[in-house]
Amino acid sequence: MSASRFSPERYKEPMIELNNVSKFYKTVIGVNDFTLNLGPGAHGILGPNGSGKTTMINLVTGQLKPNLGSIRVFGESPWGNDRLFSKLGLVLSEEVRYHNISALEWVEYLLKFHDYKGARATKTAEDALELVGLQDAMMQPMGTYSKGMRQRAKLAQAIAHEPELLILD
Repeated sequence: MSASRFSPERYKEPMIELNNVSKFYKTVIGVNDFTLNLGPGAHGILGPNGSGKTTMINLVTGQLKPNLGSIRVFGESPWGNDRLFSKLGLVLSEEVRYHNISALEWVEYLLKFHDYKGARATKTAEDALELVGLQDAMMQPMGTYSKGMRQRAKLAQAIAHEPELLILD
């Protein structure tokens, strides 16, 4: 893998902006009037289960649309924004559900969403899996992996296309 496309100097404005964002699920409040501006760097969000961390991540990545407020990632709305999707690497908290395919097949398949094809997709997937220490197991079905190995496979798919922003749930 080459050096990341990320360069902190490129971003004069916050990378992530949430302004008075609220997300409701019928009578349940997922996020309530939340404002946040994050620039380049490493950031963490801590809170107990049910406090809205995953809802916020889903809002930032465009998987959910806020009921109120506005969200900008790299100055753009994430909702329905395929161009922005290519700048993001996302590791979900959910378990990998494809137990019968190898990590190499899975990462290769997901790279196709970022216009990687053929030998380029294979080589990029192999490089990402090597980077996370799965080079010796990349051909084994993921159903045979330990939880830590599945976590590393998820990280490999998130970094393979060299995103500008990596989000870990």
